[in-house]
Amino acid sequence: MGCNGGNLPYVWQYMESNGIPTDSCDPYVSGSGNSHTGECSHQCSNQEFYTATNIGGFWTNSEAKMSIMQNGPLQTGFTVYQDFMSYKSGIYTHKTGSQLGGHAVKIVGWGEQDGTDYWIVANSWGPTWGMEGFFNIATDQCGISDDMYVGDAGSVKSS
Repeated sequence: MGCNGGNLPYVWQYMESNGIPTDSCDPYVSGSGNSHTGECSHQCSNQEFYTATNIGGFWTNSEAKMSIMQNGPLQTGFTVYQDFMSYKSGIYTHKTGSQLGGHAVKIVGWGEQDGTDYWIVANSWGPTWGMEGFFNIATDQCGISDDMYVGDAGSVKSS
């Protein structure tokens, strides 16, 4: 469903049962805002697909932090509002503007400043957006802590 929403658990289930292509087979290219990003450059072979294993979600921020320390980044989704589009630095908290939709991102760490807990997040909008492609968001904002998932890269999918 792209930028029109989606359901993160279904994405992980798809990766578990069908696999996903390697970056060398189907490299990620940030879109220009439209839903069609072009045709695949070639057909990927089964040797270029990896499955996901050990998929799990988190019930608390403490569980998510422990997973990041032990296993690395995790995926989440959150609601984007108009004021997020002009984010430059600091800890984002929604203040004004209407809802624009949902967005999936990668949480890479966390911090605390002046009593506000926040996530450190990698965005997919390129290095000229936010803090060189990253942003900080308060852990209680826009549902950022409500839909966190992680999984391991599994074996190459065979036919």
